[in-house]
Amino acid sequence: MNLELILVLTLGAFIIVVLGAYALHLYMKLQAQKAEKKQQEQMLSAELATRRDHYRNSIRVICSAIVEEQVSLTEGAIRISMLVSQLELAEQEKNDFQVFFQLTEATSHIPILEQWKSLNKMEKLRYDQEREKLEESFKDFIEDSARKVLDGTVTADGRAFVDSIKPIEKEEPLFYSVGNDQKNTN
Repeated sequence: MNLELILVLTLGAFIIVVLGAYALHLYMKLQAQKAEKKQQEQMLSAELATRRDHYRNSIRVICSAIVEEQVSLTEGAIRISMLVSQLELAEQEKNDFQVFFQLTEATSHIPILEQWKSLNKMEKLRYDQEREKLEESFKDFIEDSARKVLDGTVTADGRAFVDSIKPIEKEEPLFYSVGNDQKNTN
């Protein structure tokens, strides 16, 4: 019986050691997963910060293009509205951009891209006249908001919107058109 007790105790100790080793293995694996997850979160956070800075810089460039009249107010407003939406700003911070959203909404019924190409000349002329009339009614407000972005009055995430962004060189174009110029060159 003494031998049976020793055998049972030895077997029990062996099982405990094996289970302990397995538990240690699982614990180490969990720690490695946590470290990897933390590293991935840091990489994602850095990528998101880079993306937000890119959006902020893009907004700054578009605001400069608006002030310099290198882009139509409608196109600038549409682009800025999209970028501001991507920034996930607080509602109070979005207030500085409301005029861009308003012009975007006011012109949202005007066809773009392929739909625009399929319009006849009269329809295009009618939409252009409507757009120009809307732009004229928003012009002062849009330009004022664009200037506020550029002079650092507009804040987001508790800092000036354009605070650490490099200045634009005067020789470089502020905006590269992707289609026909919106302005009449006649």
